[in-house]
Amino acid sequence: MNTPEQNPGPVDFGSRVEFFVRRVFERIGGAIDFALRRGSQLEGGARTDLAALVPAIEQAIEDNLRKEGARVVAPNLIELRYDYETYMRMGVGRREFLQRELNTNIYEYIYNRRYATLGEVQVKIAYDAFTRGLEVRTEIGQPKAAVMPQNEPEKAMAAAASRSCNVVLRIAGSSRELRARIASNADPAGIGRNRANALIVDDATVSNFHAALALPADGNLWLADRGSSNGTCVNGVLLEAGGRSIVRDGDRVKFGDVEATLSVTMIE
Repeated sequence: MNTPEQNPGPVDFGSRVEFFVRRVFERIGGAIDFALRRGSQLEGGARTDLAALVPAIEQAIEDNLRKEGARVVAPNLIELRYDYETYMRMGVGRREFLQRELNTNIYEYIYNRRYATLGEVQVKIAYDAFTRGLEVRTEIGQPKAAVMPQNEPEKAMAAAASRSCNVVLRIAGSSRELRARIASNADPAGIGRNRANALIVDDATVSNFHAALALPADGNLWLADRGSSNGTCVNGVLLEAGGRSIVRDGDRVKFGDVEATLSVTMIE
């Protein structure tokens, strides 16, 4: 006589379909989890996973609470500023996913603790030429208008910027000139081989994301090295990897083996 193990009996197709569907979703979930965790800690130790970011933001909120009479006001504007390479490696899809999930998590955190806010909770992910890894910034107030992208028409850029300037890199030993407009409320102008840079220097000694020019609200133009392989120099002085320096009209700059003279025209 056959035992149950030897003769399983009629096949229950409904159960088997359910089993296979469940296995498919488990595998999809595992693949998504793997993809997210694979990029959770990128070069420089910059965290990009929710499990690490949520506690960091919560701590930043607690550190910046404000007492107003009987109520406690929490920061509602949170900005995660990554170094440029981490920002680019994350990709648009992952940045949108993180912003969406963090908005929900942080809103619930503030609401559950009965903190007041002076505007809607908003989490943004950005990059900063001077940030190494990750910096969490918080602010209390109304959400700011979107930053004007650098490829917008010049008239619109000038109207939106509190300070701006035109820069020209005149490459030594050639007639090449690289031009960009930089605004204090827009992204820094990247310098390097990659086509995503505002100033593209196509030379083997120049890193993909070699350096960046930025104009803070104080009006000083800064040149920052992005941890380049072959270094960035200003007037013959080599910057530290990831270091920065104020630059002015007429300064001599060097990226890898490429030398250039910097021309700066401030726009009133």
